[in-house]
Amino acid sequence: MPIEEFMIWIWLGIFVLSIVIEAFEPELVSIWFAAGALIAVILSVIPGIPFWVEIIVFIAVGFGFVFSLRPLAKRYLIKKEMKSNIDEKIGVKCVVVKAISELAHGEVKLNGVIWTAIAGDKKETIEEEAVVVILGIDGNKLIVKRDSEVTGKEGK
Repeated sequence: MPIEEFMIWIWLGIFVLSIVIEAFEPELVSIWFAAGALIAVILSVIPGIPFWVEIIVFIAVGFGFVFSLRPLAKRYLIKKEMKSNIDEKIGVKCVVVKAISELAHGEVKLNGVIWTAIAGDKKETIEEEAVVVILGIDGNKLIVKRDSEVTGKEGK
């Protein structure tokens, strides 16, 4: 029995496997090979087409779709991460209410709320009443840096 008689089942298997892989790992890669397998199934039904033509079409369609349609599909289907309320505070200025040092966490006041803060430069000491800029968040602590260092202004 020639392999052409079994190719329809092989392509259907590849089609189902590609769909299952995409369901578990939605990276928009294997779905395009499922499309290539579907076209190969159609070709395998047509009598007289050799199996190597089906393989070439499968590979060409799969990679063609991955490189041409995947970027478009990712742009419109994959949702962007939403920032949380505190993530939006990165870059905001606040005032130190308890000194920040290498050995002790300090505190800053942000919108009337006191937050634990650490210096972006671990060896830096930032005294009370200094204006700082939020660089990031580490758990429930704000990572801050003196405003003069962030903006490039010399504070005296």
